[in-house]
Amino acid sequence: MSVAEIGALHGRFIRQSDRFKSAWTFHQFASGAFKNFLDEPLPYAIDFQRIYERLKTISTTINSGQMDEANAALVANDAALDSAQRTLIAADDRITPPVVRRFFERLKRTDDAIIHHLIRFYFYAAAIEGDRRDKIDFLFTRIGEDFSADRGEYWSRDSLEFRERIIALVSVLHVSSAAPDEVVKLIRAVRSMRDDVKKITRFEELTDRHLLRNARLFKHRIGDLYFHPDILLAIVELNVATKNTFVKLYLAEEQRLVDDSSKLLEHGTAIARNFGDTNPELIEEIARFKEAKQRFDELRAESNVKHDVVTRLKSTMTNILSQLDRGLEEDMVGEIPVAFFDSAKVAEHFGRDETLLPHLTRLAAAVGDDVLIADLRLEPWEVGAFEKLFGRALPEADEDNEELWTLYIRAAAVRVKLDNEATTIATARAAGVRPDPELLANAKKSLDCAKELDELFGDFLHEAVYYSNPKILHQLYRSRFRLLRGFSGLWLIYDHH
Repeated sequence: MSVAEIGALHGRFIRQSDRFKSAWTFHQFASGAFKNFLDEPLPYAIDFQRIYERLKTISTTINSGQMDEANAALVANDAALDSAQRTLIAADDRITPPVVRRFFERLKRTDDAIIHHLIRFYFYAAAIEGDRRDKIDFLFTRIGEDFSADRGEYWSRDSLEFRERIIALVSVLHVSSAAPDEVVKLIRAVRSMRDDVKKITRFEELTDRHLLRNARLFKHRIGDLYFHPDILLAIVELNVATKNTFVKLYLAEEQRLVDDSSKLLEHGTAIARNFGDTNPELIEEIARFKEAKQRFDELRAESNVKHDVVTRLKSTMTNILSQLDRGLEEDMVGEIPVAFFDSAKVAEHFGRDETLLPHLTRLAAAVGDDVLIADLRLEPWEVGAFEKLFGRALPEADEDNEELWTLYIRAAAVRVKLDNEATTIATARAAGVRPDPELLANAKKSLDCAKELDELFGDFLHEAVYYSNPKILHQLYRSRFRLLRGFSGLWLIYDHH
């Protein structure tokens, strides 16, 4: 054999050894995934020991100069690796991208060489489309990021070093080259998506603007250009930015979701019993909510909450409140005489609480002004409570009394106060200004007051006279949930300081 032929034989042996390492690494990963996450036995059996023994024999044969024998052994071992690869890829169909992510996040930090071999496994098998593109995307991001405990966020590794690693990994693939102007255009598109994600301030924007879905579609649709080192480098930066944004927004959203969904779950049976007969869709929505809540709790326990799970849970909670409003006649306040209830009159009923009195007076002044009522987002029964409390309307039923009217009005005033303080603190924070200590002190008082009112709502909801009245029960539930939303919003901002 010529020197070139001997060199080619050595190259084939090195590639085959690398294929074996990648297949063996995937087998180890699959064993753990099936056992710990799929709770199933491995669906295959491969004699890796035999393939390994052949490799050792081939190495000895090449070193002793028996090139013909080495060539024949390489051909036989290639066939064995091809068969093993097909078997492993069939098993990989059962391992979804979320399982891959959960596997590695449970490990916290692992040797990057293991991930390199897994990426090469997919490359050697030419399995780089569909769900496998998502898995490869996660694996590249895993070796392209680090976590900064001081900053509490992820950051992309040094681009020059990481780019060299990408080039080494991608060399296994046979992908077509790309025109420089096309590469530049795609990198700009990726960075534009990254900048959009960084600007997100509300969890809902991830869904409303389809940012996650659009990024995933982009990665799938650019085909082999995904593996261009510079494009892939930009994609990893996008993924790291997305992870940081998700974590930041989810941490701010998590406690509110837990509190609100727990409250709703606590009263789900009572809501269904009192309103289900006239609104079957409400029963269905509560069932969807319970299913979403269970899924959320399960994934939260595993530290594996996904964006779509959060979105679904929030959606079902919103839908239940919407369904509660259906099938009930709109509370008509009637013709409201235009009148201004001054502070003195309001104080007669509510005392001179200096922090709450201005908001109570503001609410009272809105009575008779549809624009102000809409601006303050007052419920019809809250407006009606003012009328009855000040003798401008008669009670609708024996159980409709002053104590109940006072609860509605106080809850509405505290809700307005919570929203105002949350907006003021958030605006100052966005401008880089530390909120005034007095403002934070008032916010703390508002949160304490909201807690007391929430307990009072709970007491009313357990009283038989209200528990059996669907109309008042609906009002109590809705006013309470709206108060809880205001409390959660301010608490998250206040807690940051």
